[in-house]
Amino acid sequence: DILLADEPTGNVDWDMSQKLMRLLTELNRMGKTILMATHDLNLIRATKSQTSARVLRIQNGGVQLAGADL
Repeated sequence: DILLADEPTGNVDWDMSQKLMRLLTELNRMGKTILMATHDLNLIRATKSQTSARVLRIQNGGVQLAGADL
């Protein structure tokens, strides 16, 4: 019921990144919890507008922003 994704789009192009994010979004809508780590702020911004995801920005071992516009 929980999917952990560590940099799932790290080695793919933008189009494949979008496809993977649509898949993860659909799984979330089906009731799965998705926990994803990424360094790609553009990907976060593009996906956040399509889902009610909570976003945490972690820096230097602590939460820097929570639920803020990135």
